[in-house]
Amino acid sequence: MRLKELVRKKPITIDGDSTVHDVIKLMAVENIGFLVVMEGGKMVGVLSERDIIRALADGKGLDAKVGTLCKRDIIALHEDATLEDAAKTMDQHKIRHVVVVNSDKKLVGVISVRDILAELYSPEPAED
Repeated sequence: MRLKELVRKKPITIDGDSTVHDVIKLMAVENIGFLVVMEGGKMVGVLSERDIIRALADGKGLDAKVGTLCKRDIIALHEDATLEDAAKTMDQHKIRHVVVVNSDKKLVGVISVRDILAELYSPEPAED
């Protein structure tokens, strides 16, 4: 299966000028744990729940800017990469999410470990 087939919803992003408080609210409302950070319409980083917890533990306040906290080394795969490619990449980098991009390096979506597990272990439809 290709990643473009696995991406089932529009990616949720946040602007680098947003605050930690904004991130927490957005993650809670959308029930997600990972965001792509955008600045000027371009991907500049990623931010996970763990990143937020670390920032708060390090004394950063709720008004800290996302752009100063996000990881700038984005681990991304092309939309034609396979489910197996995504699993190997996640294992190699010890991450739970991978960004999916098209040939123009534009954001297509995000794949999580949960997405992979659901695809691999979801029950097959019953035959009539």
